[in-house]
Amino acid sequence: MLEINNITKTYANGVKALNGVNLSIAKGMFGLLGPNGAGKSSLMRTISTLQQPDTGSIVFDGTDVLTQPNELRQRLGYLPQDFGVYPRISAYDLLDHLAILKGLSNKAQRKEAVDGLLAHTNLFQHRKKAVSGFSGGMRQRFGIAQALLGDPDLLIVDEPTAGLDPEERNRFHNLLVSLGEQKVVILSTHIVDDVSELCANMAVLGNGEILLQGNPLTVTEELKGQIWRKVVTLDEATQLESQLAVISKRLFAGKTVLHVLAPEAPEGFESAPATLEDVYFSTLHRSRANQAA
Repeated sequence: MLEINNITKTYANGVKALNGVNLSIAKGMFGLLGPNGAGKSSLMRTISTLQQPDTGSIVFDGTDVLTQPNELRQRLGYLPQDFGVYPRISAYDLLDHLAILKGLSNKAQRKEAVDGLLAHTNLFQHRKKAVSGFSGGMRQRFGIAQALLGDPDLLIVDEPTAGLDPEERNRFHNLLVSLGEQKVVILSTHIVDDVSELCANMAVLGNGEILLQGNPLTVTEELKGQIWRKVVTLDEATQLESQLAVISKRLFAGKTVLHVLAPEAPEGFESAPATLEDVYFSTLHRSRANQAA
């Protein structure tokens, strides 16, 4: 269990990235949703001991993360949003080098671990190729392989599927699901479908604050009967946005589709089944409306 209590973080430039964040995260896949700039990466960096918060506490299975960072690092796997690699070094040699840094000093045990992780991430046949020449999906799978060195109990992946094609995204999803059965896995992303497909629990982060937490199915069910849809022109969309709680505007087959949050159907709108995307957008809409009030 990961317990995060009242975490705040303000940077030297005055930006308040985290504002009283509280979360309880059990074993399994946990999705952290939020737009760019919401504070997701700041929270991930804080949990992974790369930066200290201004206030609050983080405890993982009885270990005080902030006062005992080295104990947490021995049990942590982290795939940051930008995973850099050395040029002209093979996947095997780079993973072996990272394994040494992780403390795997026994050569035979290290070889077994490196070979096993490359096979587990479907990269063994590419082990002699330079990681700098990998596709985006292959590089992300290598990032997971390095994060799994030492068999960590806590795994953090920050925006892991951004830029992946659908086939690579599916491969990566299957890999994450297999890992989530044994570990606490935090998936930080702005892609709602990733959370909808993978996570049994989730939270929405906005402006450094937790706006919503719960099971994706439960929070979606709570919006049942409150989502309304209409296909409109761009001019109609602009007018309706000033009159109704429009939570999303998207294009489908070249046409503009509005989703509105309301207890009853606005004129000309039809009922639409609620989705986790509607939950996400309606949560952000409420937050912005409260700030503007």
